[in-house]
Amino acid sequence: MEKMRFSKKQSLYGIIFVLPCMVILIIMMLYPLLQTFIFSFSSIKLPRFETSFIGFSNFSKVFKRPEIPIVIRNTILWTLGSVCLRMLMGMATALVMNSDVPGVKVLRVVVLIPWTVPSIVSASTWRWMFQGDFGVFNGMLKAWGFRSLSFLADSSTAMPSILVAATWAGYPFVMMMILAAMQGLAKENFEAAYVDGANAFQRFWYITLPGIKPVLLIILALETISAVNAFDLIFNMTGGGPGNATEIFGLFVYRLGFNNLDFASASAVSVVLILVALVLVFIYSLIQRTVKKEDLLA
Repeated sequence: MEKMRFSKKQSLYGIIFVLPCMVILIIMMLYPLLQTFIFSFSSIKLPRFETSFIGFSNFSKVFKRPEIPIVIRNTILWTLGSVCLRMLMGMATALVMNSDVPGVKVLRVVVLIPWTVPSIVSASTWRWMFQGDFGVFNGMLKAWGFRSLSFLADSSTAMPSILVAATWAGYPFVMMMILAAMQGLAKENFEAAYVDGANAFQRFWYITLPGIKPVLLIILALETISAVNAFDLIFNMTGGGPGNATEIFGLFVYRLGFNNLDFASASAVSVVLILVALVLVFIYSLIQRTVKKEDLLA
């Protein structure tokens, strides 16, 4: 009985100590979210942010803007490109890290460096490397006798350039997840397949890939959520330019709110992004449930 009372007192003390932090976190999360929903259905008068309810007018107004098709296209291209490139690069690197290549332990540390670099540093470094006059890549092109390219100032090369930077910055996370899944596979299956005459590709296709499929689905969901919510790397490299060639929804919200001071329209787009994120989170939870069921059946 005394132990039970003591444990209850400990639990009570723990709740009392944690409660102020929890209240602050809830306020910090819920208040901005609630304010965004209110602004999205309101007309806002600056500078006092006086609101009056106008229904769905902000949504209809903002999605009739002429740049919306370009922003949607850019968001789709960015999401597909960054997710696919990170998955492919992460898979290729994980295969190398899971092999008996000499110095593989050192390589495992080296390939994690991009993931540890702050995004602002990564974006600034890649912006300098892609710089039109004195950048590393243009210096190499000139040395080889080719003309220089305006990587970030040309609408045809800006998106591929930031995709390269995003892939470099994000693939180590994918690599770590896939490598952990690969190392959890039974080696006996690979040995048996090798004895039966299966080549490296067949062992990968029929043993490795099905074995890491649940992890791949989880990574795919997480990377998609991350890509849809992306902002800092693109903002620091191109700012959505040239023109709006690399402007995705995150930068579009920023431009509406902080450049145009149209907080009502920015809030309307934010609400749509929140709903998209909730759908992706729901898909992620379904994938996790499926993975848990498969583990239990196995």
